[in-house]
This record gives sequence, C-alpha cells and structure tokens, in this order.
Amino acid sequence: MDRQLRVMVVDDEQAMLEWLSILLEQHGYRVDCFSNGEKALAAASEEMPDVVVVDVKMPGIDGLELLSRLRRMEPEVIGIVMTAFSSVDSAIDAIRKGASDYLIKPFEVDQLLVAIEKAMGHRSVRLENRELKRKVTRRFSMEGIVGKSRPILDLLEKVRLVADRDSTVLISGESGTGKELIARAIHYGSARAERPFFAVNCGSFTHSLLESELFGHVKGSFTGAHRDKEGLLVAARGGTFLLDEVSELDRELQVKLLRALQERQVLPVGGTRYVSFDARLVAATNRNLKELVESGAFRDDLYYRLNVIPMHVPSLRERASDIPLLVDRFLEVYASESGDGPRSFSPAALERLMEYSWPGNVRELENVVERLCVMIRGPVIEERDLVGVLRAATPIPLGAPPAAGEDRPVPGALPPGEASPTLREIEKAWTFYVLEHRAGGRKRLAARMLGINESTLHRRLERYAANLDVEDGE
Repeated sequence: MDRQLRVMVVDDEQAMLEWLSILLEQHGYRVDCFSNGEKALAAASEEMPDVVVVDVKMPGIDGLELLSRLRRMEPEVIGIVMTAFSSVDSAIDAIRKGASDYLIKPFEVDQLLVAIEKAMGHRSVRLENRELKRKVTRRFSMEGIVGKSRPILDLLEKVRLVADRDSTVLISGESGTGKELIARAIHYGSARAERPFFAVNCGSFTHSLLESELFGHVKGSFTGAHRDKEGLLVAARGGTFLLDEVSELDRELQVKLLRALQERQVLPVGGTRYVSFDARLVAATNRNLKELVESGAFRDDLYYRLNVIPMHVPSLRERASDIPLLVDRFLEVYASESGDGPRSFSPAALERLMEYSWPGNVRELENVVERLCVMIRGPVIEERDLVGVLRAATPIPLGAPPAAGEDRPVPGALPPGEASPTLREIEKAWTFYVLEHRAGGRKRLAARMLGINESTLHRRLERYAANLDVEDGE
C-alpha cells in the first residue's frame, strides 16, 4: 500500500467510535472519529477521507445526508452505512445516497473489513477506467482545433504542457479565433476532464445579473430571487470555469472576483456566509488587458492574478496555411449535417480564400463555407462564387508588399481632398450595411457575419441609437 488509507468514522455513540478506531488502526488504517455530521463535514473540507463509515441515526445531520454531502464534495469517496434499525427502504435509500455497503449493528469485525476492501477494489477499477478515459479524451480533445501551421502547433504544445496544472490561464486573441476551443482542450486534457466545464460571457449580462451567475444569490436578495441559487463557480466543482470577455467586468465586480480567487471562496448576493469553490479558472479576452491596466480600466492586481499562464490564439491571417485544412473540415461537417454530396473548392477559389484577410477569423471562414454550400448547388465552388460573399474590403495578399513604384489603392480610400471618416463612423456604417443588406435584419446572422458576439452587436446598436438621439436633439 503506497499510503495509509484514511477512514472517517461518524457515530454519536462514543463506545462505538472507540471500538472502531482501535480495530481499524490495528489493520493499518488511519482513523478520524467524529460524534456528529457537522464536525465531520468541517474536517472533510480540509482533507477528504477515502472511506466514511457512518451511523444512520444521529442528531443534526443524519448519516445518509452526511454521506450525500460528502459525495457532492468528492464523488469517489466510499461510504459504508451502519444502523441498528434495518429495513429494505433504508437500505435502498443508503445505496441511492452513494453507500457501497450496508451493515446492521451489531456486526462482525470481518464484515466491516471485507466491506472496506471490496469497496476499495471497486474504487480502484473506477479510477483506472477514469484514467484510461482521460487518456483517450486527452488525445481527441485536440481534434476540434484544426491546423498544422507553426503558430497553432506551438499553441497546442503549450496546451499539453499546462493542462494538468491548476494554474489560471489567460487566453487572448481576436474574436472568432477559437479561444473557447482552447479552453475546452485544456479542460479535457486535465484531471478535471470528467467534471463540469462551464463558461460565462461577461459581455452578455448586466453587472447585477453577472454577479448572481458567478457567485449565486440567497432567497429574497432581490426581486425575482424566489429561492437560493448556487453560483456557477461553485457549481463547477472539480471542473473548469471559463470567464469569457473578462475585459467587460466593471471595477466593482473585478474587486469581488479578485477576492474570490485569492480566498477560493465566494459570497452569494445577499448572503452572509462565504462558500468555498474548487474550479480551475480560465479567462479569455479579445482586448489587450495590459493596455486596459495602463489606462486604469482594469485592475492591475486582478490582471496579474489572471495572467499566470498567458496563451495567445493566432488570428487566421497568422496561419493562412491552415485555411485549406479548415475548409475541408467545414465541408465535411456540412455534408454530414445536410446529407448533401461532397463539395470542394477550386484551386483558384481556395487561393482567393487564402489571400483574404479574414477579420472575423475562423468563425467567419466557417460562416462563408456554410453559406456557399447552401447557395451553390454544384459540387465545385469556383472563384466567381465568392463575389459578394467575402466582406466588401479588397483583400491584400498576406506578406506581399507593393512593388517598387506601384501605387496600390488602400481599401475604402477616399479621393484626395475629402475628409476621412472616423473609425467609429466606418464601424457604424459597416454594421448597418451587414445587418440590412447581408443579413436581412436578422441580428444573430449579422453578428456571425461581423465576427462578433450577438451581445456585442446589441450593445453597438444601443450605442448608435443613443448617439442618434443626441444628434436629433441638437
């Protein structure tokens, strides 16, 4: 045995505690005894036992409730229930609550020892199966990330190196590059792979609602809080939590998140008691957090707490050689979902795709491939089919500077003497053009075409409306 197995015994009878303590220690177990469930839970939060031997009838938290709570904290803990009052119903209830065996007092010494050994054997098999599944998952978790270019191979190697660590990861990259795919690859390549993976987009919620989602709330803390709600950081117990668009957190919530990460505890909205959580945090952003820190928009202490392991997801422009592989994958997925025959891009069309700058990155490429598969009925998509599908801006071949003496026009340039529009005006004009002329007024489709989240599009439109109101008032 590599280490002493830890057995926790919980019974309100002192004589039973003393007897079992002596018995189990004589057989090489490390034993901790408690006379009630509250003390046992407090001890388990510090160090979880391998086996819990509990009496069913106890004042306060009874044995079955105690076992249920312990298994929520650690699903692999072994529970053995003992009672002087046997019944079929109580035995069934014990098994439902996660007990591996059910002993009726008074029982023989060998009965308990056999129950522990049998349960440990079953646990060993479960752990071996979980490890095998984890290795398989680790292998296939990378399959959603397509590419053989040096930037993407370097990134995947970094994912493999950090997956088994619990350090916080900060993933940066433009919108549509696949930051959530990287976060999932980290999760499924780790020991937490069988636990939950939760993700929250900070830009999709108001401040108060986001705080409730992250930390939970207690009944009556605000209008509509009809019951206690567990926060997602706590609900992700043992798993991984992705905080997407972390740059959208306001200053007040930044302070609360920093405290939560430092203490590994959250305070539910309206609550007075902190709740511990065990989740690995991965944050993602499409903005430069360091610049936000320098401008005072983002707390430097939270930035350093998040930026333990930085990862940058390259834009599609930085790995244009992966475009043929991505196109093949999207064509395969579309053919499988639609039942249509196989499709392909002509060499000229594929070259055109590789020359395009892809401001919406992989998300935009996927959208373009799907749209062409719907619009073009033939088996081969030609270069002429791309007219009107890619964004209006003239693509500039990557890595190809103008030849000497060549006066290459700048996409969207104005004739000499005319005032240049601001970036905000260009963004506004392009947003409305895509919404009205490309997406037919459908905001979800427009957001996909623009390579942004739907919530970001809604915020843009609200901002434009506010500006229009000001201009009308003037």
